[in-house]
Amino acid sequence: MNAIVQTTETVARVPRPAQRPIGQIASSAAVLHRSLVAALDPAGASAETLRELRSQLILRWFGDQRALAVLGARAEDDADSVAANLAITMAQLGEPTLIIDANLRAPRQHELFGLKSVFGLSDLLRNRDVHDQAILPVQAVDNLHVLCAGAVPANPQELVSRTPFQYLMKTLPERFRAIIVATPPALSCADAQIIAARTQGCILITRRHQTRVAEVEEIKGRLASGRATLVGGVIRE
Repeated sequence: MNAIVQTTETVARVPRPAQRPIGQIASSAAVLHRSLVAALDPAGASAETLRELRSQLILRWFGDQRALAVLGARAEDDADSVAANLAITMAQLGEPTLIIDANLRAPRQHELFGLKSVFGLSDLLRNRDVHDQAILPVQAVDNLHVLCAGAVPANPQELVSRTPFQYLMKTLPERFRAIIVATPPALSCADAQIIAARTQGCILITRRHQTRVAEVEEIKGRLASGRATLVGGVIRE
């Protein structure tokens, strides 16, 4: 969608991943969702596009910063899988990487990575000291850890607005070189704006021929009011 380029600089166009027979997936990665092409099909075109995205973000953001939020305009933009794939590509550089599922409304990272977590972000935001149990390694991807969402709370916006989330975003960079934060959809949930403000920067995921210019402008305005830097945009096919 050329109009998107006019409103926010496009970092990458991510093609739809090709379907791959489950029998071709190595046993060590069998728990991973088939959309995680950066791990399951690293030689494919989609994985190469994700590495290009990683390179652009290293040049534009990760040189000085460590945390980045990944926002979708709408739920159907599937920003969750882009965030997960981006985290995988960062970990593949040999850097300690963490992906945080801050989509406390409809979390998906536990599903994408095949994890069964008892504790998660919602527990940490309630000041429960369960860091070691909540931050889980991904056995199929070296250097990658996941902080799942935990139990879905009744008040997600209030939770991410509290001091504990700010504290996490200040202290976790001591352990991880790159932190990717998955958020709920930007147009329907104010949580995304708050999370982007805490990470200080974000990328916006949109859909070709579906996301409208007016919607992108609206999201940009919300992010600007929270003083979050919109690093760039990703157009999904």
